[in-house]
Amino acid sequence: MRTLLLALAAAAALALLATSLVVVDETEHVVITQFGRSVAVLSDAGLHAKLPLPIQRATRLDKRVLFTEQPATELLTADKKNVIVSTFLSWRIGDPLRFLTSLRTREAAEARLAALVQSELGGTLGNLPFSRVVPAPKEGGGLAQVEAHVLAACQDAALRDFGIEVVGFGVTRLGYPAQNLQSVFARMRAERERIARGHRSEGKAAAQKIRAEADRERSAALADAEAEAQRLKGEGEAEAARIYADAYGGHAAFYGFLRTLESYEKVLQENTTLVLPADSPFLELLLSRTPGGAAAPGAAR
Repeated sequence: MRTLLLALAAAAALALLATSLVVVDETEHVVITQFGRSVAVLSDAGLHAKLPLPIQRATRLDKRVLFTEQPATELLTADKKNVIVSTFLSWRIGDPLRFLTSLRTREAAEARLAALVQSELGGTLGNLPFSRVVPAPKEGGGLAQVEAHVLAACQDAALRDFGIEVVGFGVTRLGYPAQNLQSVFARMRAERERIARGHRSEGKAAAQKIRAEADRERSAALADAEAEAQRLKGEGEAEAARIYADAYGGHAAFYGFLRTLESYEKVLQENTTLVLPADSPFLELLLSRTPGGAAAPGAAR
């Protein structure tokens, strides 16, 4: 009998010892509660001690990053266009005590997160027109802006209300109901036409610039050529005058005689009649007498 009692006492002691030790894995938090009230959180991996059951109990919570996919949901944009959105959320328990008191299980957390995401996503899309949700290729914003806004909103609310740290959020699929497809295609066509018009306009502007530059260079070349021609002409005339002056500088009378003959040659053609005063210098040579006393041949009347 004594042996039996000793065996029972040893078994009870071992049971108490077993319930007084907690092994914490590196992938979990352990929350220690005493009569339903949280008294400690064990997050460091290893062996920890607590009061035995039923005084204190250990509740294990996963501290790894968890992923939750949200099913496709149809939402409305600011300009009353329907879009179908599928999303994902990555999260982990950031405040074990708050999580345990507000949710307790992963299933409850996923349900509350789904409602939170739908609320924030619906509000964000409801404040944006369809063209901002799916912008043109060269425009900013779009889904990246929507994702960033929803992520920030979910992070604040989830940590404050549920002790959940939201790590990431993203849109995995964005679709359009049948009634929206025509407007999407129309926007795509309009955008392509706008880009094509831009390219054509840039091409015309470049062509006009090239033509204007060519005309400017042509005008400059013609002006340079004309100036050079005038310069050469002036130099030629000056050189001719200099040669005449050098040739006839010592025979001024003979030079005058030749110039007068050149004038006669230009003016007096066949059957030419001139009416000039008798004292005109132009008639001086014509009216001069030869040594025999006769007028020079071909004198004008």
